[in-house]
Amino acid sequence: MHSTNPPARTFILLLCLFAAPFAGISQVIQPCASDEMYALEVAENPRREALRAETEAEIQLILRNQRAGDSPESVVHQIPVVFHIMYYEEQDNISDAQIQSALTILNQDMRRLNPDTSNLRAVFKSSAADLEVEFVLAKIGPNGECSNGINRRWNINSLAANNNIKSSPSWPNTKYLNIWVVRGINLSGTPAGTIVLGYSAFPYNGIPGIQDGIVIRHDQLGSVGTAQGERHRTLTHEVGHYLNLFHTFQGGCAFGDQCADTPPVAASSSGCNSNQNTCTNDLPDLPDMIENFMDYSSNQCMNTFTQNQKSRAKAVLTSSQLRGNLASAANLMATGVSGTVNCSPVADFEITNPLLCSGDSLTLVDRSSSIGTPVYHWNVLSASNQVVHHVITQNPSLALPNPGVYSVSLTLQASNGSNTLNKPLSVTVRPVAGTSHSPWFIGTMEDELPNASWATTTFADSSYWRRSGAAAQQGQASYLFQNSKLIAGGEVSALVGGPFAYPNTGTLNLRFAHAFARKASNNNDQLKVSVSSNCGETWQLVRIIPAFQLGTAAIVTTPYVPAASEWKYTSVNLAALGLQSAGNLMVKFALNSGGGNNLYLDDVQLSTTLGNEELVTEPVWIQPNPSRSGAILAGAQGEVRVLDLSGRLVWKSYADGDLALPDLPAGSYVLHCAGISLRWSVL
Repeated sequence: MHSTNPPARTFILLLCLFAAPFAGISQVIQPCASDEMYALEVAENPRREALRAETEAEIQLILRNQRAGDSPESVVHQIPVVFHIMYYEEQDNISDAQIQSALTILNQDMRRLNPDTSNLRAVFKSSAADLEVEFVLAKIGPNGECSNGINRRWNINSLAANNNIKSSPSWPNTKYLNIWVVRGINLSGTPAGTIVLGYSAFPYNGIPGIQDGIVIRHDQLGSVGTAQGERHRTLTHEVGHYLNLFHTFQGGCAFGDQCADTPPVAASSSGCNSNQNTCTNDLPDLPDMIENFMDYSSNQCMNTFTQNQKSRAKAVLTSSQLRGNLASAANLMATGVSGTVNCSPVADFEITNPLLCSGDSLTLVDRSSSIGTPVYHWNVLSASNQVVHHVITQNPSLALPNPGVYSVSLTLQASNGSNTLNKPLSVTVRPVAGTSHSPWFIGTMEDELPNASWATTTFADSSYWRRSGAAAQQGQASYLFQNSKLIAGGEVSALVGGPFAYPNTGTLNLRFAHAFARKASNNNDQLKVSVSSNCGETWQLVRIIPAFQLGTAAIVTTPYVPAASEWKYTSVNLAALGLQSAGNLMVKFALNSGGGNNLYLDDVQLSTTLGNEELVTEPVWIQPNPSRSGAILAGAQGEVRVLDLSGRLVWKSYADGDLALPDLPAGSYVLHCAGISLRWSVL
């Protein structure tokens, strides 16, 4: 309903069962947070109130001119759009088909071509409108490069997105509508457990890109893929805000949404209650328009915009100070929406399985953009830069039988040039049969990732696990998980070791050193330890270590680096796995971030408990054995390690012949040299 008073900001939380992805689960759902985001901006910069008032004054001037006879001719405004898919896991990396589905639904709703228009009640049919606005995927990027209007980036902020997601990537907001697609949205002040479906920026003169555009959950887009068959209208609703439309319940019965043909609504609607009439002060007294896209009714109830809403949207697109440049002829040419597209090709691809076992196939998915039909040149190179595969198919699947670390490159040749993308050391192939370390494996963390023993689960987030020379339990380095960089709420990347061969005798044990600190007492990080006996095809969780057990230091608010005394060992008995015969085992460490600080891992040991009959008889021996002091290891060559029976390394040296052993406290030890294990008793 029209009002000359400025619209009040409304803060709404709905406790309901809303939309297919949440069916059967009672959740606090907030369908839109555009008003809340606006309130946060005002709190940060009170001038936003004045800018909004200036925008409204300009729109009212345009509308008055239209009523005076200066009405614009009927024209369909096209707006270039780019979807930034900010994925955290592969399930968030939604398909091109789902994006196209979302765009189809949006444009049908904008043009009143949606298949459910007949559901609009007769009392409102005369006010229904075709907004004459269409959104088109950009074909040219901001630097003249070819594009399909869809960017894909791994981004940890996808878990709890707000305007933090807009810094990279962001295309010029004067040329494109930027839509960031995320897993979850988290706004300051929102109650814990609230699920926000989306939000949009309202236009004003000079709005910066970091504030502009739309942020939306991926399961609220389209009707396929993660949308689970529902015809979602969240994007339609947020585009309405982008074009400066307010909620129909804006200001309740007293103020309204600045549109005379939308009856006032006391509060947001839910469900499909066609008998609802929450305001009776309008003339004529009409029921609530639950069919309007700018309410919170169920998706299946929404089906219309109104003529007055169309006038407001057109006013925004008429003003060059608001959204007018987007639909200008020059901008449509520049973004490839109209005219001849002339752009430089862009090579891009995804590696769906960067960690695999020998004999598995590497799958490469083309994400390139170009004019016409390009020629593909894929190269897979070994660590020594030898070409292992060269293929020209668009989406190849390639066998990699030999263990090692591989690089992948794609050169795209198109009619307007060529472009190459390299992803060095991006694929790790593990042997199905592990390297024998019987009866001990000691995983030192001296080498950069990935290497012959260790790799991370994904290429996109490999930077979160890295070698650190700043701290070590033994040797010169450990593996650091940079948890201090993350927000709480997810498992980013796993560190995977192996496979390692184990014998068919004794009880299998896993032991590792770790150092960790919390940033606050309520941090709830968890380290999950899993093992696999089939080269990672399936994993079995064997231990969850919560933050209070994982921690080795007091609360540290700066990026944590442990002191030498801030290390702790954790042992996991693997007897329950029932591994009765010899085989191969992989180990996986994954930190579920709960707001804590950095995690360090070192000295990973996989061993069997030895009996006397399991000792190896070789021409290497300890004399005397047992001994009190002065023991000699005869015939030794290479590295020598002495461990206590819990698996803790107590001494290490190198030998080229007989080697004097240290004087150790009384007890039983295992000496490991060149694959040979000897029992040593100190009296």
